[in-house]
Amino acid sequence: MKAVYYFENGGPQVMQYGDLPDPEVGPGTVLIAVEWVSIEGGDLLNRLVAPPPSTPFVPGYQAAGTVIAAGSDVTRFKEGDKVVGFNWHGSHAELFAVP
Repeated sequence: MKAVYYFENGGPQVMQYGDLPDPEVGPGTVLIAVEWVSIEGGDLLNRLVAPPPSTPFVPGYQAAGTVIAAGSDVTRFKEGDKVVGFNWHGSHAELFAVP
């Protein structure tokens, strides 16, 4: 998948765009094909202040799109549902895994 990511703290110059592996769909996770993202203040502050917990780090808390896969324990959503999802990182990509 295509994504925005970074390896270290800093300004916009540390951000990269390219291919990363698709997120995994766990039992309690849905995978969203991202159509819209939000850019939150925390996205900007985290990139400047908090070291990424793992790298490459895909920023972004929220995204809207279409569910393309649902884990075996997911009962509320199914493939094809339009959703808005939240997770602590990962929305600035083509695919977004959300618990």
